[in-house]
Amino acid sequence: MQRPSVHKEKTVLNFPFVEGLGLALGLLVALGPKDTYVIKHSVRAGNAIALVLICSISDVLLIFLGVWGLGALITESPVLLAVTMAGSIAYLVFFGCQALAGAIKGTEMIAELPHSNVARSAVVKGALFHSLLTPYAWLDTVFVIGTVSATKEGMVKVAFASGAMSASFFWFAFLTVGSRLAAPLFKNKQVWRALDAVVAVSMFLLATKLVADFPW
Repeated sequence: MQRPSVHKEKTVLNFPFVEGLGLALGLLVALGPKDTYVIKHSVRAGNAIALVLICSISDVLLIFLGVWGLGALITESPVLLAVTMAGSIAYLVFFGCQALAGAIKGTEMIAELPHSNVARSAVVKGALFHSLLTPYAWLDTVFVIGTVSATKEGMVKVAFASGAMSASFFWFAFLTVGSRLAAPLFKNKQVWRALDAVVAVSMFLLATKLVADFPW
């Protein structure tokens, strides 16, 4: 008599897990500064595991904070929300301008640099900066995911958060492995310029969307 109810409970929890997974993947696939950083440093051999772990665990921490309190705090404070939004827009525009300059002038091809030129400590510090110390990183994880989770309670909220956290591990593992496989392509300077162009367009579109969506 208990089996149908157990099956029903698992089905009920599976949906919020998939919902969280889908929401987080939808946010992650919009190429952002952290994704670009991972791509550029994954093209070179080494540091792949460190990049995946730092970016994913940082997302897990921020999602946890967003789902269990901080997201609601930001939403309920107009000043804090406006500061977070303005900082995110400024960060995206700045990063977009950097990428646009690289697309126009051309950037040094990381794939051709000696591995020893970039110390692991420098890569780790950069990953931590893009993962934890930029307003845009907080916007997706703490604000968006945290706000959506506010309508959920108990194990349903846990399942939703677990799905969102899992998405980060899947995405950054995919991004790292994909970048390594595509490394031969990045020996061509035009490929780097094309990547910078795509990143610039993505940054400006994201910034424009934030400006349009926020009730200034």
